[in-house]
Amino acid sequence: MLACSVGSCLLAVLSLVLLCTALFTDYWLVAFGPSDTAHSGLWQECRADVCVSPPHVTGYIQATRAFLILGALATAVSLLSLLLSVTSCVHIPVSTNLLASIAAFTAGSCTLLAMGVYTGESWHKNQDGQIQVTFQWSFYLGWAALPLLALSGTFALVAHQRHVGYERL
Repeated sequence: MLACSVGSCLLAVLSLVLLCTALFTDYWLVAFGPSDTAHSGLWQECRADVCVSPPHVTGYIQATRAFLILGALATAVSLLSLLLSVTSCVHIPVSTNLLASIAAFTAGSCTLLAMGVYTGESWHKNQDGQIQVTFQWSFYLGWAALPLLALSGTFALVAHQRHVGYERL
């Protein structure tokens, strides 16, 4: 079914944009203090418009980075498979919709792991009563990609199920 393949393709594009934006921006956490504001991402920390890469990266940041990169790569594989299924320019013996579905669900799993690890480790990070630490838009973009990946995988799976015959294998 072409509509499901196209819908899945659009959702995969949006998911990839959200994941890459979340991965490379620095507004995961923002700390509001009495005299200053700071924000941080997965790659650098900024205070007073001066951004630096931390000399020591904690394990949960490394895990979040790794799983988000894997999620973005799996999303790219899903997107390429969907583009092949929509254009039908290359005939391969494996269903591209099935491959796209598996890749999208894998990307969703990696994203869930990354966001869960970061959320769990950052939830009670604030120990100072004068500083308010909040999650910000980069963090929420990472979470927003998760349901889009699930929908993309579901649409690709429905498109795969609509084909009859030996091509389903």
